[in-house]
Amino acid sequence: MNTRRYISSLLDSVDYIDMHVHMEETSPGDVHTSILHFANAVDEESYGKTLALAAKARSVIPMFGIHPVRAPQHEMTAERLESLILQNDFVGEIGLDYFWIEDTGTYAKQREVFETQLAIVGKHGKIPSIHTKGAEDEVLRMLREHRITNAIIHWYSGPETLIDGYLDAGCSFTVGPDIFTGSRVYARLPAERIFAETDNPTGVPWVLGGEPHGDDIMKIYRELSSRSGIAERTLIEIIKQNLRDLMSR
Repeated sequence: MNTRRYISSLLDSVDYIDMHVHMEETSPGDVHTSILHFANAVDEESYGKTLALAAKARSVIPMFGIHPVRAPQHEMTAERLESLILQNDFVGEIGLDYFWIEDTGTYAKQREVFETQLAIVGKHGKIPSIHTKGAEDEVLRMLREHRITNAIIHWYSGPETLIDGYLDAGCSFTVGPDIFTGSRVYARLPAERIFAETDNPTGVPWVLGGEPHGDDIMKIYRELSSRSGIAERTLIEIIKQNLRDLMSR
């Protein structure tokens, strides 16, 4: 399937885009058809479950990637890894984590797995969703080394001094649930590089408490609209156009 063409065909029928969510435990009946869901995997098992959901819910875009927390257990052959990445134009969640993952003994394996995935992404022009927590300098360096100019930086909370470097490298950013608690990363971003995400099922509950809801991305749009002064309807169209532009690079 041509993923970009398929996504383009859906954009007129949705209002909101959740650029980073995990849906392997979601049932088809809980998928909002007015939301385009970029459903990131963390390993092959979660990807398989997400594929099964996407077969029943057309607004779910299944993405494959090896998350840094899964990297230490990664034993997949290079051929298998590449074949999974090539199934979709969007890849994720991949990256490095030196913050939540405190075992420094895993860091070399994290770097190895991330490097391998970046090489495939760069070779085939895929669009990666990148985890950077605690490793922001290193991730930026690796994106530059692999000449990745279309990365989506997932829920960035690192040093604001690096944001310009990421922008210069061609990256876009998602605005995450921490906008409710005062994050001003969005204020450092040009409108044409902004997306929004929930990182559910854990993201919004982690920040606000309670349970995740299928319409949480709408709340993030409304909060971003309020804080940025951009009308919500205008913000909806800006983010749709950002996705079109990203896919056309």
